[in-house]
Amino acid sequence: MDLLRHWNLRERPFEATWDTRFFYAGPDHEEALSRLLYLVGETSMNVGLLTGEIGSGKTLTRAVFTRRIDAIRFQVLTIENSGFPLAELLDSILRRLDPQLPLRGEGTLVRCELFEQAVRKLHASGRHLVLVLDEAQDMAAETIHELRWLTNFNGSGDSLLTLILIGQPELRQMILSDAAINQRVSLRFHLKPLRADDLDNYLRHRLRAAGHSTGNLFSPGAALEIFHATHGVPRAVNRLAKLALEHAWVSDAAKVDAVAVNSVVRDLERHQLVPA
Repeated sequence: MDLLRHWNLRERPFEATWDTRFFYAGPDHEEALSRLLYLVGETSMNVGLLTGEIGSGKTLTRAVFTRRIDAIRFQVLTIENSGFPLAELLDSILRRLDPQLPLRGEGTLVRCELFEQAVRKLHASGRHLVLVLDEAQDMAAETIHELRWLTNFNGSGDSLLTLILIGQPELRQMILSDAAINQRVSLRFHLKPLRADDLDNYLRHRLRAAGHSTGNLFSPGAALEIFHATHGVPRAVNRLAKLALEHAWVSDAAKVDAVAVNSVVRDLERHQLVPA
């Protein structure tokens, strides 16, 4: 019997995907969504900042956020890897706004002018641009400083776009170090890891999303051990839960208990100590 049949699952519940069905709306992540949606809905708050440690669920939160935005009122553009000069970022943005736009090596000034024209055209049609720059901690300080140019456009007193920067914790200091862009940030939120008392709910949610009727496959002790080993970081939780689920399956267990989790943790620790 394979793993899915053993656990009565349709699919694997802890894979590293951006599938929004597996998004767990815990208190922290749900608040992040609410704040971002408020930011966008106001249309006049210029810049929002979402940060979190590696593996904290920023990308999945972003995916859920962009799906919840009203597609009639807003156009969302997402740059998933933003560590490029502004001119290159604008090339990508402009091609998405207008695939027919001829770009033949114009400088940054011309690109900014073309961007303004495209955004004003979008605004005239009754839509607001939401520009999401992910992995923004990879931007050079000069690029972050230049982003202020994109927030200077307005139409009859209305802001023409909302810019959202998403990145690792160091992005917060990068923004604070640039007064020009820092003053434009109207919303800041930092995603925290899952709490110990929420980890069991997280595991059950993903298991139910994968087809299990109740999601009750991890004992309370197993959930607690996973929290201690991962400190509640979702990506690390998924990795350990996946391995523990496979370990318990191979052992033909009826449930994943603390013994299975500890066995996987010890194995991971042993291999991490192997010289490269």
